[in-house]
Amino acid sequence: MRYIAVIFWSIMLGQVAGFIGGALNQQTYNTNYSIIVSIVFAVIFSVIPLMLDSSVKETKTEKNA
Repeated sequence: MRYIAVIFWSIMLGQVAGFIGGALNQQTYNTNYSIIVSIVFAVIFSVIPLMLDSSVKETKTEKNA
């Protein structure tokens, strides 16, 4: 459920950022591009903590051995 919420909010905030960024750069607003970029960043920011957490657990087990 946590990952669904992350993807949902990243899409919403990505749409806002895409709209504002397009207005500031005087470009047309592209919904599909904003959704794709938002999902990519949501996946990246969801995977990085999992990778960092596993490396911390491995380091702790190595120190205890």
